[in-house]
Amino acid sequence: MQTFLVEQMEGDDVIAARIINAPSPFRAAAMSTDRQVTLRTWEKDWIRVTDENRGHIFAYCFVSAEDSDTSGPTKAPSKPRKGQKADQRAG
Repeated sequence: MQTFLVEQMEGDDVIAARIINAPSPFRAAAMSTDRQVTLRTWEKDWIRVTDENRGHIFAYCFVSAEDSDTSGPTKAPSKPRKGQKADQRAG
């Protein structure tokens, strides 16, 4: 296990911090917040994880409710085959 400093961020401000022992920075972020996280894409509320031994910094954000659907992959609509008209597609 590695030691990580996990900081909950609001913009550039630290609003909470914990030291977490975890196998990876991703797991440290999830364990510290008890929420699902994903790679950060410039959200205001995010998680900064620092590897205490190597000094590497990782950024994650919370998974939103609409992104957390775990019901499985959805099937994309089928494209018409070559030579098949769009109104002849099997539904």
